[in-house]
Amino acid sequence: MPKINLAAYLECTEMEGPGKRFALWVQGCLKRCPGCCNEQMQDIVPKNIIDCDKIFDLIIKSKFNNNIEGVTFLGGEPMLQAIGLAYIAKKCRDAELSIITFTGYTLEELERQQILGTEQLIKYTDVLIDGPFIQELYDENRKWIGSTNQNIYYLTDRYKKGIETQDVTNGMEFRIDSKGIITVNGWPYEIN
Repeated sequence: MPKINLAAYLECTEMEGPGKRFALWVQGCLKRCPGCCNEQMQDIVPKNIIDCDKIFDLIIKSKFNNNIEGVTFLGGEPMLQAIGLAYIAKKCRDAELSIITFTGYTLEELERQQILGTEQLIKYTDVLIDGPFIQELYDENRKWIGSTNQNIYYLTDRYKKGIETQDVTNGMEFRIDSKGIITVNGWPYEIN
């Protein structure tokens, strides 16, 4: 049974791709992009090691409770955990959920480096957003995407090309749990 090193998840968000989505952040990234909004997810340390089937159960629960249309993989770096995420992505595809995957690697780097599991993860991904975040190239013209060097690949016909430029308003969601802990997701980047 594959496992992933989970940094965080949200059962339902509208800030991490089109429509209502389950968002899954993995722990660990080798890129270390300056200005990354998820620096706490960069260290390669065990955070929450969890069976992929348990994650999939949460996703299916969210599909029925929140009417999500898909799942977004973020990080950290999803490609470092591609085997587990590909397992989840295949099950999501079978459940008619879309998959969006963010990666700091370019598609060319992924093809050249052949990190285990990336080919399978890409196979089950509908939209791939690639490339490292470059703070000096902050992108205000596309939703969900941090910098202008990053590319968006529509790998299936699930979404129409250009959805990232329609109604471009990046935003944030704030949540306060029962213990008073505040979490924020979306695009909390501030330009100085």
